[in-house]
Amino acid sequence: MLPFVLILGCSLAISFVVYQVVVTGANFEAVARAKILWDARLAGAHETPQSLHEKVEALRQARERWYVFPFFGVVVSLLGLSVLFYVVLRLIRAGPAFRKVFAVVCWSFVIYRVLGSLVTIVALLVRGPANFIPAPPEAWSPTSLAMLVPRTAVSANAYSAISKVDLFFVWTLVVMTIGFSQTSKNLSLVRSALMVAVLEVAYLALNALGALPGAT
Repeated sequence: MLPFVLILGCSLAISFVVYQVVVTGANFEAVARAKILWDARLAGAHETPQSLHEKVEALRQARERWYVFPFFGVVVSLLGLSVLFYVVLRLIRAGPAFRKVFAVVCWSFVIYRVLGSLVTIVALLVRGPANFIPAPPEAWSPTSLAMLVPRTAVSANAYSAISKVDLFFVWTLVVMTIGFSQTSKNLSLVRSALMVAVLEVAYLALNALGALPGAT
């Protein structure tokens, strides 16, 4: 319960900073349009003036309800990852109880979603609205590999995948690897590391290829 509360609290904090501090009434229109056009690049779509206007208004409503998405985002992401790892662990006949898998995922993500978010919040406040990049969110972190790659140097999907390679996320994967090896039967540290690495590489590859349009 504690890691879930910590992750949710930091998710709410970063949402507040983005929607209420960095994105202001003065710069909202420009930021919203930039995000919509970025998402369109990811999807390979073209925005008409009408669709652009509608999506700007939808983002305006989302900004007013900045506190809603973190609840759904945290629950879906933690449960989704836990189910994925639980299924894979069962397939390789090392499956612990689901509650243990969920605990490992939650405690591991305290590193990425709490410590990493605190660093990101400080970076957003220091940079201010003028240098704000609306998407992808992982690129806001100063410890993300995206800091070393210009957004125009690669495709939108490739940049999205690159942004997810983060110092705190690598740390999270290491802790997760150790956690699974300790809570699973017949799962060595090497096998656990291989499982986590294969799943992460597959996720990044699918993201880079545009096969995961929702993973922005």
